[in-house]
Amino acid sequence: MEYQTEVQVREISVQRLLDTYYDPVTFHACCRGCPDYEKRWSCPPGTPQTRMCFAPFSRAYLIGVKVVYTDACRALSKRPELLEPVRQRTYGAVKKIVHELMLQLETCVPGSVSIAAGRCEQCETCTRVLGTPCVKPERMRYSFSAFRFDLSKIAEQELGMPLLWSMDGLPAYNVALTALLVP
Repeated sequence: MEYQTEVQVREISVQRLLDTYYDPVTFHACCRGCPDYEKRWSCPPGTPQTRMCFAPFSRAYLIGVKVVYTDACRALSKRPELLEPVRQRTYGAVKKIVHELMLQLETCVPGSVSIAAGRCEQCETCTRVLGTPCVKPERMRYSFSAFRFDLSKIAEQELGMPLLWSMDGLPAYNVALTALLVP
């Protein structure tokens, strides 16, 4: 196994989430610099206004899934040509599992909606680049970062999982941060 996972869940009021972590000015610039900007239906521009989208909900269950890499996996990822394949079969695989679990949770909690850990990856090529509507709207979920929250603060302060970055291969771990919004 190339990695292990750890999970943290924290319930928070939507009002506290908005008051404490919503920072549209700072994170608008981050979204504009993302390679998925204007290329995925889950990403800006065109995502719903955060306050309007979150208004029907009173609580959020923040879920962090930490993907902790083995030393061998990290060493392999230092080879530039292997970084993305390693990331996809580890962190990418975990994100797909998390997405499926969140969709299942929605069916168990009436009126709930999940927020995705990163961009939508339901299709090989998103139809947004073709200028056509999403072909899997029942599975597409908006990216948590598209709502312009400070995800670093959420991960650290609410889940005890500081986000790590690495300029040379994978960091010690990555965190898939998602949420379930409930009425």
